[in-house]
Amino acid sequence: MNPQELPIRDIKPLLPIPDISIYFFIVIVGITIVVFIAVLIFIWKWWQKHKTSNPRIEWLRELDRMDYSNSKKVAYIMTKYGRLLAEDKRREEILEQLIPRLEKYKYKKDVPPLDDETKRYIKLFIEMSHDAL
Repeated sequence: MNPQELPIRDIKPLLPIPDISIYFFIVIVGITIVVFIAVLIFIWKWWQKHKTSNPRIEWLRELDRMDYSNSKKVAYIMTKYGRLLAEDKRREEILEQLIPRLEKYKYKKDVPPLDDETKRYIKLFIEMSHDAL
């Protein structure tokens, strides 16, 4: 058959294809923004948690939060953080006077409440530590 003898067939018009690529683009951009913000929040919280802070401030906060009604716990906390915070001669002297007073509140099952003199020594030490920082 000769190519010129072939019957001509009608060319049909193009079928409309719905174009939803803009919606895909918007969804992808939206998801990317949400993930980016989530990563930024995660990094910010991690940084806040792990940033270098002064441990003396944390120790002093622990001393400020002490509940004086639990004398045994106060004795242990004061001894632990007092030794860490006693950096100058004056605070070391106060701590040397305070630790023997706290010994009677340690190592026993039932302990009496803190006496007023011991509380004053503790508060004086804490106040001096605040002034030093």
